[in-house]
Amino acid sequence: MPDDNTRERLLMNPERFPSPNCDDRPEGTTIDTVVIHATVFDSIEEVIRYFSATASHVSAHYSIGRDGRIVSHVPEGNRAWHAGHSKMKDGRTRVNDFSIGIELVNRNDGVDPYPASQIRSLRILLKSILSRHPIRYVVPHYECADPPGRKSDPAGYDESWIRDLLSDSGASTPLSSGGNPQA
Repeated sequence: MPDDNTRERLLMNPERFPSPNCDDRPEGTTIDTVVIHATVFDSIEEVIRYFSATASHVSAHYSIGRDGRIVSHVPEGNRAWHAGHSKMKDGRTRVNDFSIGIELVNRNDGVDPYPASQIRSLRILLKSILSRHPIRYVVPHYECADPPGRKSDPAGYDESWIRDLLSDSGASTPLSSGGNPQA
C-alpha cells in the first residue's frame, strides 16, 4: 500500500484509463466545484471497464480504489458526465459544466466502509485539485442531484474527512446536516 508521499507523487502522473464519455466544457467556464460519488462497484477494474464503454454514457475525472489507487479517466479541462440532471443550492444547473467528479469505489449501501487508504487518497487528490482551481464547493452527489432524493451516493460520506482542507482553502460544503439524509 503506498504511503502519503508516494500517493502525492502518483498524483503528478496518475494511471490513465481514458473514457470516451466526455466533451468540452462551455467556453469560459470556471471549475469551482468537486462532486464526490460512490461507484456502486466492488473494484476499480469494474469502474475502468464501465467508464471505458461508450454505451455507458457515464464518466468521472477520477476514481479512487479501496486501496487508495487513483485513476484518471477525463482531463480536468474537459467535462466528464458524472452528475446527471443536477442543481446546486446557489441555483446553478448543469453541474458537470463547472465541476470535477471523483468516484470512490464503494457499494453505496451505507454499510460498505470507506477504507482509511481511500480517504487518504481522496484528501491528497482534493488538495491537488484545490491548488489548481478556485474550488468553492465540495459536495456529495446526493447534494446536487435534481430533483432532490434522485441519488443517494456516497452513502456514509462524512464531510469531516475533508473539512480542514476546505477551511484552509476557503471552500465549503453546503451540508447543514453533516451527513447523508438518505443513508
